[in-house]
Amino acid sequence: MLMDNSKSVDTVRDPSLGSPRHASPGAIGALARKVFSFPVLMGALLVGVAVFSARLNLPDPDMWWHVVVGKRILSTHTWPTSDSFSFTAPGAPWMAYEWLGEVVMALAARLGLFQGLTALLMALGAIYMALLYGYACLVSGNSKAALVSCAIFLPLLTVFFTPRPQLIGYIFLVITIICLERYRQGKQKSLWILPPLFLIWVNTHGSFAFGLTVFGIYWLSGLFDFHAGGIYTERWTPAERLHLAVVFLLCVLALVVSPYGTKEAAYPLQMAFSQPVNVSHISEWQALSFLYWQTKLLLVVLLIFWLAHIPVRPTYRLENVALLLLATYACFVHRRFIPFLVLILTPLIAKLIARWIPKYRPEIDHFALNAILMALVAFGLIMAFPSHKQLEKIVAERYPEKAVEYLSQHPQPGPMLNEYDWGGYLIWSPDFHQRVFVDGRADFYEYAGVLSDYFAITDVKPDALFLLRKYHIQFCLIHQDSALATVLSALPDWKKVYQDKLSAIFVQQAKQSPDSPSKMPVPHHGREKVASGSKTVQRHGSHSTRIIGWGSRS
Repeated sequence: MLMDNSKSVDTVRDPSLGSPRHASPGAIGALARKVFSFPVLMGALLVGVAVFSARLNLPDPDMWWHVVVGKRILSTHTWPTSDSFSFTAPGAPWMAYEWLGEVVMALAARLGLFQGLTALLMALGAIYMALLYGYACLVSGNSKAALVSCAIFLPLLTVFFTPRPQLIGYIFLVITIICLERYRQGKQKSLWILPPLFLIWVNTHGSFAFGLTVFGIYWLSGLFDFHAGGIYTERWTPAERLHLAVVFLLCVLALVVSPYGTKEAAYPLQMAFSQPVNVSHISEWQALSFLYWQTKLLLVVLLIFWLAHIPVRPTYRLENVALLLLATYACFVHRRFIPFLVLILTPLIAKLIARWIPKYRPEIDHFALNAILMALVAFGLIMAFPSHKQLEKIVAERYPEKAVEYLSQHPQPGPMLNEYDWGGYLIWSPDFHQRVFVDGRADFYEYAGVLSDYFAITDVKPDALFLLRKYHIQFCLIHQDSALATVLSALPDWKKVYQDKLSAIFVQQAKQSPDSPSKMPVPHHGREKVASGSKTVQRHGSHSTRIIGWGSRS
């Protein structure tokens, strides 16, 4: 897949048999030339840059509770069916629909929480970039063009390289598209990888829905002959249609093989159509914003790509166009699908620019030099691997480590209000022994009716104080510069007992009488008004912060 114009394995002829047989030295030499070829070197450089850029993306807000869930599954050999982390919805129905990805994260954490998960993150990022590069090579037939195309999107992709099951899901999506593309090129055995892949995928991440959609588009686009302008399609043969139908059916059947049965397979649709508060508040579910330079880069690349069609007039198969339109729509409506658009766009750009870039020539390759450079890339990544102390410092800058230490020494009674993006950390922290108000499971809290109340409080809506009393909040662990912190600082019955550069702890000094006219807050206006004018929780793949720029850290 990564080779252009590669030569066949060297053979020698056995005079006694009159037929060629493989010579071990020649076979080994041919394998070495493939492993240390210039296209593989370019892929190694690409992977090296991507992994180096993402090596410090470790402290994702959701990482913490994912690890805790994975550890519980490993220790109890049972799968959760109700919530045990919050006091706002204790015992409410909840399923760990990404349980297999969480188990993988928990196993990595056993090697050392920070460094084990960093190693997992770097490995997954390397696999994704290698597959994307291979896919671009497969479509364009030019490894140099594939390198250029992948390099264009590196600043966009590395933001989404985070220790979450989502990255594993995108790896499975690349594999699915590669298998379908190879099937288009006549390699029919590739398709049988998909049923077991979907069986693993449905238990790892909800992006399997995109995999089925892509499969369906490839299948439907070959049911008829079509040609209009530069768009065409080729009809599948009857045997190919049957083969695709059987494999697709097996993939669908594989989706029910999970601890939760059909509920896990149906969950992506449930999330897509029944979470208005989540979609309106969590940044990764919102429309693409052009306030960030990464988004502007994406727009510029898209404009150049379409303008290049005026003089060039390339041709595309119908499924490529359909996938590009689908990915563009998904990306602009929900920014979390930027990697999906990049996956579809990268090989098309590589194919477009391949006409101006000469192909790889094996006869002039320097395999020994390539091997040395690849070894240097590997050595550089090993040396750049962050130390435990470095990772601890990053965590301390983004999570309320010192505040949790204070609470362990000065326990506070009663329910607590915490920041959304700190909930997972508090669930994980061995020094924190209370249930959280909310954490990164926004879908669960919306179904439980808690998420809208949380945003009404933290956005200081008119009914914020009413909601604090409704949940009997006795202390708040929040950002020290938040709007709620400013309000609580001005209230006589709330006292700030702790503050650092990141967080503050407010404790209620005296309970208000709900019947006191002078203390009564503005009546609750209902959850339907919470979404309007509220702040946004920023989650660009690796982050979950409030009104922070694209690549910034909380």
